Amino acid sequence: MINRLQSLPGITREATSYNDFYELEALGDTYIVSLGTVLAVERQLDKGATPDWLEFRDVFGARHRLPARCAYRITESTRTTRAAVRAFRKVTREEEDEE
Repeated sequence: MINRLQSLPGITREATSYNDFYELEALGDTYIVSLGTVLAVERQLDKGATPDWLEFRDVFGARHRLPARCAYRITESTRTTRAAVRAFRKVTREEEDEE
């Protein structure tokens, strides 16, 4: 069913990049999503009343529906930021080894 929906006229899929993505962390799982999905989720959360449920698709096309109260973190993950985190962890490990 998902493939048929993607081929309907007027529906364009966002290009998927596995280098730059966002992580939507919820109770029990982390979802890899695109910028467009993050913006749609934030619009749902920014409405006057917090919704009971969040609905979105991950970068692989899977549809998810989860209680909004269970989503607690959205993080940008680019190649550059991941490299910086790895470098930071390496330096801190080296400092700990010196002590």
